[in-house]
Amino acid sequence: MRNLFPGYYKPTKEEFDDLWENCIFSFDANILLNVYRYSPETRERFFEILTKLQDRIWIPYQVAYEYHKNRLEVISQQLKPYDEIKKLLDEHFEKLIKKLEEYSKRHSFTTFFDSSKLIESIKRANEESKVNLQQASSQYPDLLEFDEFLEKVTRLFDSKVGKPYPEEEIQKIYKEGEKRFKDNIPPGYMDDRGKHKKDFPENYGDILVWFQLIDYAKSQKKPLILVIDDEKEDWWLEHKGKTISPRPELIQEMLSKAGISFYMYKSDQFMERAANFLALPDKPEAIEEAREIRLQDADEEHSYEEIQHLVNITPRNLEASKRAFEESQRKMARNLEASKRAFEESQRKMARNMDRFPKALPLTELREQVSKLRGVLKGSAPDRNLVDELIQERRKEAASE
Repeated sequence: MRNLFPGYYKPTKEEFDDLWENCIFSFDANILLNVYRYSPETRERFFEILTKLQDRIWIPYQVAYEYHKNRLEVISQQLKPYDEIKKLLDEHFEKLIKKLEEYSKRHSFTTFFDSSKLIESIKRANEESKVNLQQASSQYPDLLEFDEFLEKVTRLFDSKVGKPYPEEEIQKIYKEGEKRFKDNIPPGYMDDRGKHKKDFPENYGDILVWFQLIDYAKSQKKPLILVIDDEKEDWWLEHKGKTISPRPELIQEMLSKAGISFYMYKSDQFMERAANFLALPDKPEAIEEAREIRLQDADEEHSYEEIQHLVNITPRNLEASKRAFEESQRKMARNLEASKRAFEESQRKMARNMDRFPKALPLTELREQVSKLRGVLKGSAPDRNLVDELIQERRKEAASE
């Protein structure tokens, strides 16, 4: 059964050892972009591993393209926290000073407390914090002026990048990719739907990477390891939130089309296994940092995708939203008109009912009648006939008015 369903079986220790001894190592664009996210120590360990494996590394053309395309944005993201923290310091500083100045006008507050001293100490702490932030950000190299990491990556992968497909071949891949997406054939279909959906042609990026990997594996006839931090289900087999292995379909397709073994690692897993394979000194903090950055990037991607999913504004769904809003306005108007008619009808019914009752007696007349009645009844028990007669008389008078 193992031969029929190799993707569902974890390689044995002997198979892993053989894989690492003979394979080609390839990398997703995000793995190469991590050099801008890593601390100097972790970055040094990553470059150390690549240097020792440089005779066995290779990346598809699509990976190199995405690396260059996204490089400047990733660099900018690394300086963003410094600016945001400075802004937060100033905002909260202003709020605190304003509140202290407000409280300083209260006698009970200033009797036992000198707010001016506290304000001065807060000002000094705020300025000192901003100076420290500026010093820290200045230590980050000006990679927009000269990118030493780009130079290292360029040297390492010199002559180790796949060639681009001709335009005719790309169009064929788009057509095949569209069919694979509909049939949920990995990888790449997650970039074509739902909250993960990308615009054309970025939604075909993963399928281009995959086809280039297969073509290169065919030509080299060597096992292949792909290092990738993409967490989506069209790359990894998951069960109840836990990653089990690469998608079995990928292992099977690589075996059937290229005739070679295939496996995948995430960045921290690769660094840990590579350090053991190359007998490098242990650096657990570098592996932990790589793991934290991978998880952090995954969280940020999911948050961004959720926002995109919620506010995915296009001309089509904007028009649909407009129509839905207009229809809700029409329904509201119809309901309001119906309520108005019902209210007017209830007013008319009330008026009709009121006409059936005699008009109320003026207060002065009512008082006169009560006085007469009291005079008649004074000093004796009420005469029932007399009372009834008076009541009937007043009813007739009121009805005739």
